[in-house]
Amino acid sequence: MLRIANIIIISVVFIFSQMIFGQCIQNTEFDETIPKKDLRGVFLTSIFNLDWPTNRLATPAVQQAELIAILDNLENNNYNTVFLQIRPECDALYNSNIEPWSYWLTGAQGVAPNPLWDPLAFAVTEAHARGLDLHAWLNPFRVRSNVTTYTASPNSILNTQPTWILTASNDIKLKILNPGIPAVQTYIETIVQDIASRYDIDGIHFDDYFYPNGGMTTNQDYQTYIDNNPTNISSIEDWRRNNVNTMIEKVYDAIQVVNLNQNKNIVFGVSPFGIWKSGIPTGISGNSSFFSLYCDPIKWLNDDKLDYLAPQLYWQITGAQDYLSLSKWWNDQVKIKNKQLYVSQAYYRMTDVSDWPVTEIQNQIIHNRTTNMDATFGQIAYRYSSIKNNDKIINTTLKNTQYLYKSFAPPILGIGKDIVCPNIPTNVRIDGLYLKWDTPTIASDGDLPVKYVIYAFDNATQALTNQDDGSKILDIVAGNQLLLDPTLIDTKYFVISSLDKNNNEKGDFTQPLLTIKNQSIENNIILYPNPFTEDFVIYSDSNQLFGQIILEIYDVSGKQVFSLNKINNSKELKLNPNTIQNGFYLIKIILSNGVTKTFKLIKN
Repeated sequence: MLRIANIIIISVVFIFSQMIFGQCIQNTEFDETIPKKDLRGVFLTSIFNLDWPTNRLATPAVQQAELIAILDNLENNNYNTVFLQIRPECDALYNSNIEPWSYWLTGAQGVAPNPLWDPLAFAVTEAHARGLDLHAWLNPFRVRSNVTTYTASPNSILNTQPTWILTASNDIKLKILNPGIPAVQTYIETIVQDIASRYDIDGIHFDDYFYPNGGMTTNQDYQTYIDNNPTNISSIEDWRRNNVNTMIEKVYDAIQVVNLNQNKNIVFGVSPFGIWKSGIPTGISGNSSFFSLYCDPIKWLNDDKLDYLAPQLYWQITGAQDYLSLSKWWNDQVKIKNKQLYVSQAYYRMTDVSDWPVTEIQNQIIHNRTTNMDATFGQIAYRYSSIKNNDKIINTTLKNTQYLYKSFAPPILGIGKDIVCPNIPTNVRIDGLYLKWDTPTIASDGDLPVKYVIYAFDNATQALTNQDDGSKILDIVAGNQLLLDPTLIDTKYFVISSLDKNNNEKGDFTQPLLTIKNQSIENNIILYPNPFTEDFVIYSDSNQLFGQIILEIYDVSGKQVFSLNKINNSKELKLNPNTIQNGFYLIKIILSNGVTKTFKLIKN
């Protein structure tokens, strides 16, 4: 370990409460302005090749490289969750036996990538390797957008089930699956069940494409209403809302079956249009989910058929669609049902005609973290291109302020959700410049950690008092080691906690890794480990240790007990003075330029 010390510091922490040791950490935030449980999501849009892949004719290798660059960028800017659009138009950016390969992936619907690869499997693996969660984003009903012009493949639902298709009354190009047909609802359920069963995704996500916005004025589904209304719902509008409710229920229940049978924890959420009903809350006006798209997110909440809501609040603070009023109203509805709110935010408005300043995004995030937003646990950026282009220096701004420290998405609570904590990592240690740990044993529910949270505290007491302090998170990683800045090893006490597939956290904050203060010779020569047992290394990232090196070790009486005179050809000098006894020593090094350096060493 990189430890150089003048004295050995022995810290003993007495623990009187067993409730602290190794329990799941579910406390409130230490500082809500710096939350450690904060979903920071990004919508990665595939339709129209907006975000990824930006070139549908590119080779798989190019598309893979582009996706890796995106994930690296998100990790670097302290986001933690990706919402990848894998089904924009009843197609598949994954290897499906049900729907055709997407035009937006290969340039021709129904044509597989060549060489064959599975983008969703690849994205899951690469996201998880970076400590990112990945949710599969699906458009449930849309078959063709209003600007789509490509030829549908023979196995497109347009050709195989033409009687399932509705055309929007306000745009003949916009095609959707008819939600009133029971077979359509079952079809979507089957699609979701297939994805949830075969991929190690963290969530299934729907956006706000249900009935077309304002596109049902001709009642083109009237005959479907007559033929498929077994409970005699009195109005076609209520019947439409019931169709969407039924589909949402089927999807949620199907996911729970997969979770139970395969020990998964896939969560389900929706990003509805940001206004439920015009006039609610007071002062809000505009189109609404309830009347324009015939969907009722409050009904889904009341029926416990989703895990979170992420309403699209693509408006600014103040005005007829005031962000503050709407987000607070949604927060309060979600809180009633003990669910979670992640607000969908309009990054794109920084560069469209709205020309938002970056402070608008900042102020929305600040508001999301206020005390009265007590069911809000993060936000999702629409969309990635703003991050890619660093619009209005959004990346620099957030990473220096609201996204300064890493965070992880909070665990989803409720019936059927994983509440068993993972076991804590073992053998936490410092090896050279690396902090390392071993994977623990499998928890009682069969889970291993999927990632680890690394904390750096100033002292052992702070590890107990500040374990929920987001500013103490050094990093969140999927592997079993972290490269450290030597100055951190000099000054910090480290705790590693485990996160499982539901982001349940468990760590032992009672026994942080105690690091004896390192002492450097100038600023670029260090020695480790100190204390040492058998051997130690003197290291410099410059060329100071090259050439003729004379080294002498003296005990506390001034007696020389070890000497070395050699030509050194590397940045490090490894020594094994096995003849000396435990105790304190003084080392003197004469460098090739004649400069002499001295420091203290402990053998223990």
